Amino acid sequence: MDTTSEDRLPSGKLAPVIIPTCNRYQHFQNLVHSLQACPLAEQTHLYIALDAPFSEAVQAENRGILQFAENITGFARVTIWKRERNLGAVGNIAQAVDQVFQKHDKLIFLEDDNIVAKNFLLFMNQAMDAFASDPRCFSVSGYHFMPGQSGGPRADIYRSPFFTAWGVGLFRDRFAHAASLQGPRPTLFFLSPLNLWRAYRLHPRLFSMYMEAWLQGKVYGDIVYRIHSLKEGLYTVFPSTTKVINQGFDGSGLHCGVVEKPVHKFFEGEEQRQFDFSTNHEGDAYFQQANRKWFSDRRRVKLTHTLSLYWRYLTRVIGLRSSSKKQSC
Repeated sequence: MDTTSEDRLPSGKLAPVIIPTCNRYQHFQNLVHSLQACPLAEQTHLYIALDAPFSEAVQAENRGILQFAENITGFARVTIWKRERNLGAVGNIAQAVDQVFQKHDKLIFLEDDNIVAKNFLLFMNQAMDAFASDPRCFSVSGYHFMPGQSGGPRADIYRSPFFTAWGVGLFRDRFAHAASLQGPRPTLFFLSPLNLWRAYRLHPRLFSMYMEAWLQGKVYGDIVYRIHSLKEGLYTVFPSTTKVINQGFDGSGLHCGVVEKPVHKFFEGEEQRQFDFSTNHEGDAYFQQANRKWFSDRRRVKLTHTLSLYWRYLTRVIGLRSSSKKQSC
């Protein structure tokens, strides 16, 4: 299903925006309205991946989203994919990303509970152009974790192996689905205690969240991409002031929960139109340390829990390697 607000196509230089959604009508509406206020919106191709309802209870909101989406204006083009059956969040996202990458070499992904600053599209497109030729740049993020961050170096961006899907720019030539990166067996990356320490320094709960997900047969994209970035020496470009607010912290967001620690309530510097993408290790280190502290203060990690999970990790990895050697003999 294709709904076009204007006959002209986007310039081809701007990244298209993709929003997967299903039943959060008010959040989705808020996001679209915030995007419409962005300079460059009228030159941007907007893709909406509407999953089929997962229960009768959400059918009304799902229909409401479709009706609203069919009447969206203010973009170069609006394409709506209406799923015939429920794919679930992961399946809907994966299929939509593949569909967009069939036509574009980059994209901007937003979750339906995000809202964006007026200069979001300006920042994202400028940053993706600036780092398009650097294969070490895995993605460009519009989100910055620490609200009201003061002090430290004056900079528009910083680089980190961290990753978040809350307003993220992806490049087709370096993207891979999280499920393919995680694989059916635990990664060998953490066999080195040094890598375990590197993961802890990046995000205190990174290893434990990875193992908890793996033991349950789940794939958490943010976790997988952070480990992938550490392993391959990649980074994501982050703004020093957020261009995205995640409304899912109200408890409606998947895996978000309700966060008591202060989160972003408003945008700063929305009128900025040009950004300095100069990089320096001092700024990277400063913001990464502040980022780690934000997560550490939010939820303490028990050493005994981490060590217990690491023991389970070692027994499984060693067991699988031993089994593989026996089979090869």
